[in-house]
Amino acid sequence: MTKDEYTQFQSLDDILQNARLTPIFQPIVSIKENKIYGYEALIRGPSDSPLHSPINLFDAASRHGRLAELDLLCREVAITQFGLFELDAKLFINTIPEVLLQQDYQHGLTLDFIKKAGLSADKVVIELTEQYPIDDYDLMRKATEHYREMGFSIAIDDLGAGYSGLRTWSEIRPEFVKLDRHFMQNIHQDRHKRQFVQSMVDIAKGINCRIVGEGIEVREEYRTVDEMNIEFVQGYYFGRPAIQPQRSIAEELFSKRKTISMFKSSAPRANTLVSSLLTPLTPAMSYDAVTAVGERFQHAADLIALPVINKDNSVAGMVWRDEIMNLYASRYGRELHGRKPIHLFMDANPTIADVALPLKSLSQRITSQDTSLQHGTFIITENNQYSGVGSLMDLLRQITDLQITMARHANPLSCLPGNVPISEQTTEVINQGRDAVICYFDLDNFKPYNDIYGYGKGDKVINKTANILTTHVNPELDFVGHVGGDDFIILFESEDWQKRCNDILSTFTEHQPDLYSHKHLKEQGITAQDRHGNNTFFPLLCLSIGAVRLLDFDTIKNEADLVELATQAKSMAKKVSGNSLIQLKVTDVAIETGLAEHRIQHKSMAKKVNDNSLLPLQVSNKLCANY
Repeated sequence: MTKDEYTQFQSLDDILQNARLTPIFQPIVSIKENKIYGYEALIRGPSDSPLHSPINLFDAASRHGRLAELDLLCREVAITQFGLFELDAKLFINTIPEVLLQQDYQHGLTLDFIKKAGLSADKVVIELTEQYPIDDYDLMRKATEHYREMGFSIAIDDLGAGYSGLRTWSEIRPEFVKLDRHFMQNIHQDRHKRQFVQSMVDIAKGINCRIVGEGIEVREEYRTVDEMNIEFVQGYYFGRPAIQPQRSIAEELFSKRKTISMFKSSAPRANTLVSSLLTPLTPAMSYDAVTAVGERFQHAADLIALPVINKDNSVAGMVWRDEIMNLYASRYGRELHGRKPIHLFMDANPTIADVALPLKSLSQRITSQDTSLQHGTFIITENNQYSGVGSLMDLLRQITDLQITMARHANPLSCLPGNVPISEQTTEVINQGRDAVICYFDLDNFKPYNDIYGYGKGDKVINKTANILTTHVNPELDFVGHVGGDDFIILFESEDWQKRCNDILSTFTEHQPDLYSHKHLKEQGITAQDRHGNNTFFPLLCLSIGAVRLLDFDTIKNEADLVELATQAKSMAKKVSGNSLIQLKVTDVAIETGLAEHRIQHKSMAKKVNDNSLLPLQVSNKLCANY
């Protein structure tokens, strides 16, 4: 031991013997509720010691074999000090996975610490840092379950900064995941970071896990993660770590926020299904000998897994390279087991996905399953018959590419999908013959509002409308798009689409007081110039919705046919005063067609008299009954 190492050892021993640690607390903020949700306890060594830095402190403890002792002491001083503040918030305390797996680690002391501090277990979150590897997932899963049984919650800290992030997430199934500050830094300027983070948010939402964005330092970063529906944030923007915990957040740090995301999900398209990940691979048969399978792995260095199927082409299981090669290459393994059938040594519960499964559903399944996805390989089937294999890396890459494509064609004002994705989605719905209702939304009296209040406020109206629409759809079934200007489209596949539309209209009316001056609200409208330059009174803004159910019309063969009918439905809705919802019927189209034919016929008759004649147009009462 060198002189410096001995000095460090003495300093560490003094810290551990005399509990010379100082806990400091940084707020974790709920940006949904605009308040502090919890605090992360951080540790500092003595200010006059080279071990003041937590990095130096834990490094020294690791090298001198006293990591478990330090971990427990950190936990004790943090919990004890936090209890003195009597805060109604959660306490996040860090621990190192390696420590929990040590045989001599004293389990149960944390419960004693919180009881002495007057806290309850449901107020404490155990954070497992991603900076250290986990070697025994089975043991780690048992350790975390032990804490859950006592009432604690589990979090993964620094996800994306260290070892096997997705596997740890899948194995531990934490209540919270804290995204590493690398992904938050300048996220407002980095589209690729936003794509990766959005993937994590989508996965977390599907498995009821809550995301904390770490390292938020500037307002733009906060506003970006807010728009992406990240629930909690932590960083210098809201508060630095302090010995005395910060008890509130200044209101001005919270801005009025859009909750519109450019990454809205939609009904699955062909390139969003598992079939797009399919890689053909000749499988092993369940009765193949271990020797034959081992030789196949030996001659294919890049083969990491081999599906095993039954005679009827159904999946029996999966053989993993590392496991079979350990058996095959061992001293007596080949002699003892070489002639045995491979099904005795396979994984009988591999991840299996059908070609028609949406990629998003597969991501959620992988991260929520009880066992890990070894080496990132899974089996793909069609109608319960083996088809090939897929990889986790391809899955993540495909999801990211799809989100980038959606972002590229998003409307720059609302960040909703623009005309390209709208066209793609509409075409697919028509081609697949799905039972969808297309609703065309239009803002009435928007131009005069823009003229009086200016384009800045007009843009706010557009964003508010987009926000209302996205809030009232089912993102798993429905698709929201921004055609441009004050026109929007929703492709509904929710059965209760009419109720959702009526809720949209009611919510829009509730927001009218936010859009107008007291004078205009009292007058229920504004006076502005019409298209001919005449001063005209215009009522308050309202929404017109024209709806077309695809299955009602056998004439809809392509997008152009649908657009024509949706435009007609919207025109009918705009003729109704105030908010309106009109569903186009086949009879409405027949009436319009009849009127058009009468106009053509009338024009032809007038021509026969002379070029300047005008004949009265007569239309039967029966034809106009619905007008």
